Amino acid sequence: MRWCSIWLKVRSYSTHTLRTGEEAVLSQSAHEYLALVDVESYSSFVATKADRLDMMVHLQNQMNVLTAFAWDVPERPLDIRLILTGDHRAMERITFSNRPPSASGTVRTHGNLCLVGHDRLLDCARDSNHSLLKGSPLPKEGRPHLLHVPPGILYVLVYYRFPYPDGNHPGYASPAEAKHDYTLFLHHYPHPAPRVAPVRLTGGLVPWAGEKAAAQSWGGSHKMPEVRPSS
Repeated sequence: MRWCSIWLKVRSYSTHTLRTGEEAVLSQSAHEYLALVDVESYSSFVATKADRLDMMVHLQNQMNVLTAFAWDVPERPLDIRLILTGDHRAMERITFSNRPPSASGTVRTHGNLCLVGHDRLLDCARDSNHSLLKGSPLPKEGRPHLLHVPPGILYVLVYYRFPYPDGNHPGYASPAEAKHDYTLFLHHYPHPAPRVAPVRLTGGLVPWAGEKAAAQSWGGSHKMPEVRPSS
């Protein structure tokens, strides 16, 4: 029985490592939409009786703070190709290929990104003990995928039936002949370097002041010029 429970935990999601310049092809079946969600920062629980509308509002709020990105998909098994790149020139070629994306957005990740569908998101929205990677049993094709990626900010372009086999060296093919249902280009930007901490001076708090600013005399010793009424 113990071995059975361990096996179920291992099989509840699949794990992949995606490095810059690499790609992965995943199979996923979802209802209504798919989402890329940051495991560490996504807030999953909503309410015990949360319905579909509650879930959509919650997901939109999470997208606004860049912890998730979602797009509509047909309700059938899908092959999804993910390409992680840091090459802005490749992204420019894709942008100007006269093939507009089906969806685009931004997600910030600490390094663990989850490709997940509506069923699991709604499940953990209703149960505070559940999470993206642990919840009610799902069919094999609907289980989440955990992606280990470099921490940072990802700009996501979603293409349905992308007609170019290779985003770096496009060669056109008919969309009907495309091997994958969706191609996702993930343009990686490292997290920005931390800014200088605020410095407490006599005149109050000067936001994000550096050494030169701290060396100046601010606040209490500074007098406003006297204004005299004109005669």
